[in-house]
Amino acid sequence: MKISSLWLAALALASSALAAPITESASPVSYKNHQVIRFTVATEQQAAQLRAIVSRHDDGISAWTDIHAGAAADLLVPPTAASKIAGALAAIEHKVLVSDLQANIDAERAHSEQNSHKLTEALKSGALAAPTAATVFSDYQDQATYESFIASLPGVTKQSIGTTYQGRSINAFSFGTGSKRIVFNGGIHAREWISPAVVTYVANYLTGSTSDAVALRSKFTFTVIPVLNPDGYAYTRSTDRLWRKNREPNSGSSCVGTDPNRNFPYKWGGPGASSSACAADYRGPSAGSSKESKALTSFLSSLSNVVSYIDFHSYSQLWMFPWGYTCTNIPTADYNDLNSGGSMAVAALEAVNGVSFTNGPICSTVYQASGSTADWTYANGITYSYAVELRDTGDNGFTLPASQIVPSGKEVVAAVVALWQYVATKV
Repeated sequence: MKISSLWLAALALASSALAAPITESASPVSYKNHQVIRFTVATEQQAAQLRAIVSRHDDGISAWTDIHAGAAADLLVPPTAASKIAGALAAIEHKVLVSDLQANIDAERAHSEQNSHKLTEALKSGALAAPTAATVFSDYQDQATYESFIASLPGVTKQSIGTTYQGRSINAFSFGTGSKRIVFNGGIHAREWISPAVVTYVANYLTGSTSDAVALRSKFTFTVIPVLNPDGYAYTRSTDRLWRKNREPNSGSSCVGTDPNRNFPYKWGGPGASSSACAADYRGPSAGSSKESKALTSFLSSLSNVVSYIDFHSYSQLWMFPWGYTCTNIPTADYNDLNSGGSMAVAALEAVNGVSFTNGPICSTVYQASGSTADWTYANGITYSYAVELRDTGDNGFTLPASQIVPSGKEVVAAVVALWQYVATKV
């Protein structure tokens, strides 16, 4: 792995911490009668109309997907903002995906009260030393529960790779004996709850006794970071289920948070990342300024022979590789290998449950995005770098029911096994 020594110096910066995590106290945000509306954007004029609506940041309308001509755009619309989108509703083909988002959240919360909340209390009280796979994957868990489970798996070692603004540890778990390294993470975007669940599911499989898992562990040493954005993730569980960014204040603005996946120091500040601190995809005040990006870049810079990296997200069912910052300058030298690996992954994935993913470069497959994890890792020598958008395609969006954790986990296990078996033949 060829990474400049500049990033080794960032390790000390990433390790700064508060004495104890900050606990934010606020009433839970209500999304009662908020709708998720999918617009079929046919022209650039229609895309510009929707972008202008979203860019106001003061009426609660937000984009759940990128807005560009020739694609669907999902917008979250509060009932108080109905008049603001009347023109778009009249001019652009659309349908309502979710009629009352709070109903989805309430159902999720009711399920958690009978599952993850009880599990968390049992772990805190000492009544349970470590959770079982059956209990962990029955629901979306908090960071501590996922990490307690992963730490209990055979051959796993734990380390902190950094500390968040609010003082939470960003933890990494490693296993395997191979000379080549593979790193994967979930939870860089706080509201994408399926991603920490799925990477934990993958870790559980890879530490097991199947012939595939044993062979992969002999070839590679794996590191999983289940929750890369702990502050944001905790905030989604306590206060705002749809929060995306971290929780670091922004100087000169009342708007909180940086999008860590627009903050990485490669092609930072380009198209596909906002300069507005109030935007969900705010790039941050400078390249690599967030605690999360510092932690990951410093950790990866400290390792040798990293050959693959995957950043798991939701939603849209996409398996993507660099570049994100540009749609015209594909990684020519490795394009065939990246495309072949992705194609094998999505084929193996679809064979499990019949769920179809699209494979391709980030920019042309989903949207242009500068300052992302996968662009940074690829630019710094990790050839098999991918960004994956998990289930679904919008029917539930970020509030994917917990009943889909296990089927999603099974199909992603098949995908990464196929991918990393292919990588094993190339490195």
